[in-house]
Amino acid sequence: MTASGPHGRINVTHEWGVLKEAVVGRVIDFRIPEQLGAGLPGALRFLPDRTRRQLPRWAGKLWSDADPEGHGRSVEQIDGLVRFLTGRGVVVHRPRELTDPELRAYGGEGDRFSTQTFVRDPMIVVGDHVIEAALRLPARFKERFGLRPVLAQAAARGARCSVMPPPSPVPLSEMASATGPFLEGGDVLVLGRDVLVGHGRGGAASDAEGARWLARLLGDGYRVQEVPVSDQVIHLDDGLTAVREGLAVVCRQQFVDGVPAPVADWELIDVTLRDAVNLLAGNSLVLGPGEVLVDERLTGLAEALTARNVTVHMLPFDAVTVFAGGFRCAHHPLVRELDG
Repeated sequence: MTASGPHGRINVTHEWGVLKEAVVGRVIDFRIPEQLGAGLPGALRFLPDRTRRQLPRWAGKLWSDADPEGHGRSVEQIDGLVRFLTGRGVVVHRPRELTDPELRAYGGEGDRFSTQTFVRDPMIVVGDHVIEAALRLPARFKERFGLRPVLAQAAARGARCSVMPPPSPVPLSEMASATGPFLEGGDVLVLGRDVLVGHGRGGAASDAEGARWLARLLGDGYRVQEVPVSDQVIHLDDGLTAVREGLAVVCRQQFVDGVPAPVADWELIDVTLRDAVNLLAGNSLVLGPGEVLVDERLTGLAEALTARNVTVHMLPFDAVTVFAGGFRCAHHPLVRELDG
């Protein structure tokens, strides 16, 4: 843990609350599954174009061997995010390193294939509920192990902790037809008592049963709304950032049934589906109401936000986004305070 000590009770009530405490991912090396040499399954269609071109050539290799420059820059950029946040006084936790048996859990295709970069997905925080989520991609099941010290500390601080039923492992080729419930943090956006839960039709991440599981857990005090998203994106937050109440960045093309009701009448800054997928343009890190961190490549988005009196910070993140995750994906808030 870096910066000062924890900020009291776990509490995340709004996407735009002032970020006080968070988990930030870490970059580990992993071996690209050999089977990808024959081509990518349809369930991985959400990957950026450049990654889709590279992965078949990288199959069977360690990431650090296949792309040493990209791997090294990814480490630097995640560490740069940590320095930025701690420099603002945010308490930052990191997942612990996975043990060798944990890395080998869910063997076969999952053997030594894992990532700990996108900590948004294996956990979910709504209010003082902290949930160990159920990830669909078999290789990502093991990410929960590295976050368990954080969850244990949350429980000791009075958080209500729950563990979703872990899904049965399936081959990567059968991921789209696997049986859930599946629920991933990138699909969950907290807007006060309204909680949006995205789920795609391509079978890449959360499903409708995962949304219903969350609704049952949270109870009548919350309004959980299912949001179907295009199979061209992996998560709802690929194309939705609530910058402050009344202002959001959206990729309209990712919404199967239109922009979800809780934000439909807000002022909306549009990004294209291409930029949402390839640059994670809709996936910024909200530091507080009207203050965000965005990828330094997104100069047009930064200008549009600034024109709306939003304070914009920019950092390099291009080496991280190759695996379909942006700034929101790389952190998970534990404490956000609307009153600062």
